[in-house]
Amino acid sequence: MSIKQCAILNLLLVISLFSLPPPAQGGQMAILRILLNQEDKGELIVYVTEDGDYLIRTDDLRKMGFIELRGARTTIEGEEYLSLRSMEGVRTEFDEKKLVLGIYAEPHLLEKKVVMMRYPRPVKVYYPKDTSGFLNYNLTYFAGDSFKYDRTVLTNQLGFRMGDFLLLSDSSYSQRKGEGGRFVRLMSNITYDRREDLLRAVFGDFFASSGDLGSTLNMGGISLSKNYRIDPYFVKFPEISFSGLISLPSEIEIYRDGFLIRRERVSPGGIELRDIPTYIGSGLIEIVLKDPFGREQRVRLPYYYSDRLLKKGLHEFSYNLGFEREDFGVVSNRYKNFSFLGFHRYGLSNTLTVGMRGEAMKDVVNMGVSATYLIPKQFGVIDASLAWSGSKGREDGLGGSIGYLYQDRRLSFNLLLKAFTRDYSNISLEKTTERIKYEVSAGGGYTSEWLGSFSINVAITKKYQGTDSKSLFTGYSRKITDRSNIFANFKRDFEGNLNEFMIGVNYYFDHGIMASASHQRTDGTSSERIQVIKNLPMGEGFGGRASYERVHGKDEDYNNFNLQLQYNAKYGQYGGEFISTNHVESYSLTASGALTFVKDSLNITRPIQDSFALVKVGDLKGVGVNLSNQEIGRTGRNGKVLIPNLNSYYDNQISINDKDVPMEYTLSEVTKYVSPPLRSGSYIEFGVTKIQGFVGLLKVKVEEKILPVEYIEFKLLVDGKEIIIPTGKGGEFYFENIKPGRYKGEFKYLDKHFIFDIMIPKSDEVVVELGEVLCE
Repeated sequence: MSIKQCAILNLLLVISLFSLPPPAQGGQMAILRILLNQEDKGELIVYVTEDGDYLIRTDDLRKMGFIELRGARTTIEGEEYLSLRSMEGVRTEFDEKKLVLGIYAEPHLLEKKVVMMRYPRPVKVYYPKDTSGFLNYNLTYFAGDSFKYDRTVLTNQLGFRMGDFLLLSDSSYSQRKGEGGRFVRLMSNITYDRREDLLRAVFGDFFASSGDLGSTLNMGGISLSKNYRIDPYFVKFPEISFSGLISLPSEIEIYRDGFLIRRERVSPGGIELRDIPTYIGSGLIEIVLKDPFGREQRVRLPYYYSDRLLKKGLHEFSYNLGFEREDFGVVSNRYKNFSFLGFHRYGLSNTLTVGMRGEAMKDVVNMGVSATYLIPKQFGVIDASLAWSGSKGREDGLGGSIGYLYQDRRLSFNLLLKAFTRDYSNISLEKTTERIKYEVSAGGGYTSEWLGSFSINVAITKKYQGTDSKSLFTGYSRKITDRSNIFANFKRDFEGNLNEFMIGVNYYFDHGIMASASHQRTDGTSSERIQVIKNLPMGEGFGGRASYERVHGKDEDYNNFNLQLQYNAKYGQYGGEFISTNHVESYSLTASGALTFVKDSLNITRPIQDSFALVKVGDLKGVGVNLSNQEIGRTGRNGKVLIPNLNSYYDNQISINDKDVPMEYTLSEVTKYVSPPLRSGSYIEFGVTKIQGFVGLLKVKVEEKILPVEYIEFKLLVDGKEIIIPTGKGGEFYFENIKPGRYKGEFKYLDKHFIFDIMIPKSDEVVVELGEVLCE
């Protein structure tokens, strides 16, 4: 816009300010540019009263960000206006030359902006609940000098999901040469997840724990728990937050331990930064505020982050009732001893989490309390537990533990002490004669960018019955280059009078290849080991491991060689292993895979470790399908490809390579975010439409004359909907993507109403010629 045009515009606005007819309440109406605390809010209608007050619509004030609208109100032409002069904490400045009204409001009058510091989930996430199933199998054949008989082992896992329910069952079948086979059922259960409440119920076999100082059992029965892993994005641990007031539009920068992690533009008003991501241990968050005039304000927030604490008000629990399982992996169905195990923890505050636990079985009861406390001034975390036990044939027992942990970027320190009376018991201890009197462990570590990382740990165990132990462990590691590091450790067993020392180096190549070399010495026996590892790709490809070890000492001298190869194929996973130890050789061959079904489609693929998805891209063959930007496979003749490795509950990014899609097809989207439930199969369809055009000539027969119908619109009824199609010169028309069939059309021309049929043929042509469509 030129200077002359600006001058004319300003003149017109001045005229509008002083020459418009006054409203009934007195004053003039004007269109002014509004600056709220130096932030441009655009042009608004403002009434300027005779005594210099400014009236603005209450709706406009709310849109600007005001949350408190207290003051004198008036109605003008049916709309509510508020006097700025009457608002406490608000002042105004008017620039007549620029026609700008500056409003200055105290920050507490403006809305608060909440910034979630953890990056949000994608806006459009698909949560499938398809009925699906899979059958994993693994067939391994063992043979060689180290086996008395050749052996074949077949393991399998059956999974079936319907809605929120999941059935899982594992089993194993083994057979030795010359012997009969043996079948063993392993774990079988039904799992119900209520995703919105993060609750999980398990009916069948499961592992249960009653927490610190308690037992862990393999049980058959019922389990109910609060499981935060159902939502991996939910933060259950207390994280640091910041809130304040900002009077001017500002730029805010957030630094964690000196590194910039986020930058935001914020409007005047309240600001709250929630769940600033931190590392476990002690650190420093620094908030830097920069206003439009270049002034800076810095706020330092020291923190200590612990994954042992719960946020204030959060519960974590597990209640388990059932029968203890015996001889797991040997016998299919042997249960006895009705038992209960459970714990419940509660975030009393962000610095204190309390809990209680208990377990009971015939002839033994154990219960206790626990607390986790964050020491003020970021001095670390204390964990404490106390338990009582009663057992048939024993006195009442007491047990307790107290632990301390401190960690920052460079230094860490931990201390743990457990002590028990002679008769302290729980379900697990009832099966053993050993009784611990006390356990003490202490350790620390230091990390330096130049010196590397050092660690040391001492552990002492004293028992009423059994063998005492006392050991010392030290470790060191340092990065040499971006691709390599060295490591060394030393272990001293004081009770056995044994020393063990190891030193080694790792080097990381491209394509997931790592090589290592190490030397180890244990009381007169030395060994050197070289190893190369190639990680398996997510899609098809090879992986494996090769290692060579030479062992030599006073009484022995031999070599170890190990070679393992594995291949991810489209329909399975195949591998083999060869081991040679001191001229004793053995080998194994493995074939594994899965049979899956979802959406009435059966597929053979690699083993299903978690969840899977069947992706369909129309009927197009050869379209690349990616998981997290890494190609997993290409669609077959039916436009489908199976992804066998989705992560349940996470937002898996599935995309297709649109360059593989022919030009005559259009895509509704190329990327989807899929969050499947546990061990489930999902059907993911990408909408593909073939662009097929139809051209023809619309003509009418009037008094024995055939005339083109030019420059009109006719209606075509398709599946109950009217499509408007224009005609051009000579009656030419064009439309797209209508399936084959006969359709009714109509139009008005020369004051007459015409109805006609149009036939769409089945064709693979991109553009189909319909010829003349004659209407009589």
